[in-house]
Amino acid sequence: MEGIPGMKSKSYTILIHILVWVAFLLVPLIFIESATGRERFMLMGWFQQLLMAAYFYYNFLYLIPRFLLKKKIGWYFLMLLLGLVAISGINVLFAISTSSLIEHHHPFNFWRTVFFPFYPAVMAFALSSSVRITMEWFKNERQKKEMEAEKLASELAFLKSQVNPHFLFNILNNICSLARKKSDETENAIIKLSQIMRYMLQDSKDEKVSLEKEVEYLQSYIELQRLRLPEMVKIDFSTGGRTELFSIEPLLLIPFVENAFKHGVSYLEPSEIDIRLICGGQALSFMVENRIAKHQGDTAEQGSGIGLKNVVRRLELLYPGKHHLQIRDDGNLYKVELEIKF
Repeated sequence: MEGIPGMKSKSYTILIHILVWVAFLLVPLIFIESATGRERFMLMGWFQQLLMAAYFYYNFLYLIPRFLLKKKIGWYFLMLLLGLVAISGINVLFAISTSSLIEHHHPFNFWRTVFFPFYPAVMAFALSSSVRITMEWFKNERQKKEMEAEKLASELAFLKSQVNPHFLFNILNNICSLARKKSDETENAIIKLSQIMRYMLQDSKDEKVSLEKEVEYLQSYIELQRLRLPEMVKIDFSTGGRTELFSIEPLLLIPFVENAFKHGVSYLEPSEIDIRLICGGQALSFMVENRIAKHQGDTAEQGSGIGLKNVVRRLELLYPGKHHLQIRDDGNLYKVELEIKF
């Protein structure tokens, strides 16, 4: 039972209920003024509180879940009234059976005895209703948040799964291009790919990874791209800050880099891609800039274009209100600026 949070919570709830009602049962002792009134207060006071407790749990455990929460309003109030009549009758029978003990000081009065339980019953009704409805509200809110969390986790897993095959497809195209040219760099490219796949298959399963690992992943990707590109394509990748001190969701930055290579590289004209990553304080700044190649030819990576849509959606889900993404496209220059506050 120690390892079950639900059982612990239930035990605490039962203990709280017991302590509250024990405190209520001690209240009549406070108001005992003399020995001559002791019997009346002890009997009638305790019995009224037992009736109040019974009506409390009658409404709390039975009526609200069985009728009110199922929107059977008419039946709910009818059963409340029947319960009130029942405790009134029980109170009359109790008063008659104990009248010999208290009649000397307070003669038995039928109508007063009939209506006397109404006030504690109203208190029990108000208290049990407010407590149970509040509990149901918190329960519904907790379930709603759990459902939202499950939906979020499922959506993130789906979005992440879309990155891997899309990226792998592009890399295999690159290696295929090197193989067709019978390049000596084909073996090195395969080694780089194995490093990338190790990251994708192992580290990317984690909810978060070290930013240092994500940077190494980007470097491997860029180096793999360098192998197939001509010298007139200039690639500048710089980092700053203590990347080992920060964590980030895996495969979050790669779509921006992929997009730069997809649209910013050409064999027919000089191309330039500038990638900068700086982390400091509690924020990450990431910038990718490339000139849009007019003649991309066969260098343009083919894809569904899902990469950028994917990462934009992931940022919205993972860093709501804690990120700023700005994308500029004037037809000649494409620039992405991303800031994430950890």
